[in-house]
Amino acid sequence: MVDQDGERYGNECLPYDRFGRVMAAAPERTPSWFVFDAREDGRLPAIAMPEGDAAAHLAAGTWVRADTIEGLAEACGLDPATLAATVERFNGFAASGVDEDFGRGTDEYDTFFASAGSPNKALVPVDTPPYVAARFVLSDLGTKGGLVTDAAARVLDESGTPIPGLYAASNSTASVFGSSYPGPGAPLGAAMTFASLAVEDMLGGS
Repeated sequence: MVDQDGERYGNECLPYDRFGRVMAAAPERTPSWFVFDAREDGRLPAIAMPEGDAAAHLAAGTWVRADTIEGLAEACGLDPATLAATVERFNGFAASGVDEDFGRGTDEYDTFFASAGSPNKALVPVDTPPYVAARFVLSDLGTKGGLVTDAAARVLDESGTPIPGLYAASNSTASVFGSSYPGPGAPLGAAMTFASLAVEDMLGGS
């Protein structure tokens, strides 16, 4: 992932909420470009695939493609020499297995979804043309705010007293995790847990 200067600025394997914060930390990072090659038959090598196929993205301009890194940079409005140097440096890290800039692949989370690359499976060289760059911007995923509840999923009023008969779970409530995000599935797990607690409380006659 590179900014508008054609340079990497973080560990691309971070959980998406954390990488979003890194992306939001500087204006030149929005939009960003995710540079990849033809190893995945022209598909985006990521867990979450954007809707639509490659042809649709290319037609819409959300993806651009070129036979060289320099040509890709020009299509993105980036400096060709800078992007070429960035890709060359990254490929060197892939060969050595050590991301000297951002430590990609040193955390277990970085490698959990990775299936290729050696000696570091989170680092795969970008060296198989044609090359593609996908345009990335920040967006909303969920919420951290909402109704405050207790351990039985009962909604509390401003004084902290449960409101009789009113329960809440999922993204309608203030997150049980506060301002942090443990990882994929956390909101779903909290929703299931507190929905179950609400039912238990109702059946108990509270």
